[in-house]
Amino acid sequence: MQLLKADFFKLSKSISPWVLFILAMVSAIIFAACSHYVATGRLGFETASGSLSLFSETQMMALLGSIAAGICLTTDFENKVIENAVSGGYSRNAIIINKMVSFFILIALLYLPYVIITMIFASTDTVFSNFIPTSTLNILSEAATQELTAGLFGNILITSSVSLLIFISQLMVGIFYMFLFKKAVLVIAATYMTSLILGPISSLNETVHSVMAYTPYGIDLSQLTLVMSGEFIIKSVIISFLFIFIFYLASFFLFRKAEVK
Repeated sequence: MQLLKADFFKLSKSISPWVLFILAMVSAIIFAACSHYVATGRLGFETASGSLSLFSETQMMALLGSIAAGICLTTDFENKVIENAVSGGYSRNAIIINKMVSFFILIALLYLPYVIITMIFASTDTVFSNFIPTSTLNILSEAATQELTAGLFGNILITSSVSLLIFISQLMVGIFYMFLFKKAVLVIAATYMTSLILGPISSLNETVHSVMAYTPYGIDLSQLTLVMSGEFIIKSVIISFLFIFIFYLASFFLFRKAEVK
């Protein structure tokens, strides 16, 4: 608990998490605006689904999440914070759990702007286009045709929560890379490249897809809608938690045998 309090204090005093949050907020606003302009015919579909798709939560979580793993967490190795924690008597398992919790909170903070955007516009008649299959655009386009009720609000929270869990599990490799490389720049590069490569690979062919379907990178994000099936929710949650647990174990065995210098 003391480790977690120390992390929260450090992050609250650091400018990096807040800069990343502002970038996520700006991206969410731009992404929602693009969706609205496509729906009203003021923006071409190809333009929006091309370069402007960079502002989607799928792309931004991979980019900003990778940066958060490096700048906000891995620098503790470079600043000897981890070394001091080990010499201070904290178990390596406690340190890993602490870093995981801190990382999950950071990812939730970065995803929050997209959730806020969906909540705001769910109560309006503004039209949106789901020009790419992401939970944010699916929610925006579907909610615009429905009356805001407690049920709709609950469905938005469920869809957003499942989406967040998938992103967290995808970025869990960043925790493993943190204990493997111990250098912020390497962790950022490796985490981001993993997200960039494994996502498209899942649709390479049927054989690869059948394997990747059991990882968070192979989950069909187009099914993250307000009417997604219970089967899809359960499958996504199980895959995500298993992936998180596997990389927790990998990080634990790696860190347990490593020397902290």
